Amino acid sequence: MNTKSLVTNYQTVGLVSFDVPEGLEYFAPKLKQFYKPRIETELEKAGFKTVDASSFYTRLKELKKETPDLYNSNTGQLNEALYDQLYNQALKETKEKLNVDIFLFAGIDITQAHFSNNFLLGYTADWYGQSEDFLEDGVDAGDVLGSFFVEKTGHLPGAYIYLSFKDTEYKDLSFVGGGIELLARFDDDGNAKMKTAEYLFDDEAQLANALDLAFTHLANIKQRKK
Repeated sequence: MNTKSLVTNYQTVGLVSFDVPEGLEYFAPKLKQFYKPRIETELEKAGFKTVDASSFYTRLKELKKETPDLYNSNTGQLNEALYDQLYNQALKETKEKLNVDIFLFAGIDITQAHFSNNFLLGYTADWYGQSEDFLEDGVDAGDVLGSFFVEKTGHLPGAYIYLSFKDTEYKDLSFVGGGIELLARFDDDGNAKMKTAEYLFDDEAQLANALDLAFTHLANIKQRKK
């Protein structure tokens, strides 16, 4: 569903979480502080009413404690069917308590940014509407591409922001993303080299652009004809 359809059918959005994947926890406070208020602002500009629904996880935690059979006493294995029941119950109770119509789960994740050494396409990797040079600054493209990348295509890890809209039964309504930046680029030996922390998520214009890409994607989703 695109923005127009979501606003037409669901007026109040419960903002559940802003998650950051394993390996990027160091940046979580900064990214949450940057993105959460901007997401809320963009939703309200689109016509939604927003509500903090982070209490969902508090209720889910309580339900888990109240359910002794959630884990197998012998193997410690999670009873996934029972967990799903608790998850849906927590959603239902949160919906009723806060009077929300849909939930938004947002955050940062990592995906594959694809590239080709076809010079006509440029030396860029692309993902979720974003493009970035896949060679480190100062690397001679001719030398590297003439050896390591002969007729090669591939991918590098790219970070993106996502917006996942779910109904109150946790069914998917919309999922969109906006690319932020590559987490690694190739050095002059043709080796993928991870960026160091001081060079990650340090450009607020880049962070803001990723959110713009996500909301533009949401607005432009084509509706299926009934």
